[in-house]
Amino acid sequence: MAVFTRDAIMNDSADETVLRKVEAKIARIGRNAHGVIYGSITVMALLLALGHGSDGPVETAVILFGSIFAIVLAEAFAKISSDAVQTRHSFGWSEIKKGWHHSAPTLAAVTVPTVLILVAAPGLYSLDTGVALAQAAAIGLLAIYGYSIGWVIYGRVFPSLMHGAFTGTIGCGLAGVKYLLH
Repeated sequence: MAVFTRDAIMNDSADETVLRKVEAKIARIGRNAHGVIYGSITVMALLLALGHGSDGPVETAVILFGSIFAIVLAEAFAKISSDAVQTRHSFGWSEIKKGWHHSAPTLAAVTVPTVLILVAAPGLYSLDTGVALAQAAAIGLLAIYGYSIGWVIYGRVFPSLMHGAFTGTIGCGLAGVKYLLH
């Protein structure tokens, strides 16, 4: 039985370039992991808090994206302000730009669920279907990023799959609670 690890794959020099490109992409995923995981779990939490079909698709999408946008701005501004207090230096555009780059993955994570809910507005499917698709997208992001983090940490398929499954289970649990409550 073949064992797939980073080191085993790296032994084949023909695949070395491809593997380096894949690892560069995984490293980029690692840099964005905090924001994407934070955003996906926040999507699930906000969808949990929203009533079942209480608003239309547009209102639900605006509430979802707007709430997470406000949370992201609050987090970024709090971090920038805290850093300024600790260093006793005022902050400028470079700190604001750094805060924005830190926040961008979180906003990216909420974009797909928001669009999936908005697509319900013209009647292509119901709001309930839109919410379910939004949850599935958030759970999918959690699982993908969980797997990627597992690969970076362990460098083996099975532990990476377990890490992805565990991370995706967080979203599944939140989705389950929503459907129990609403």
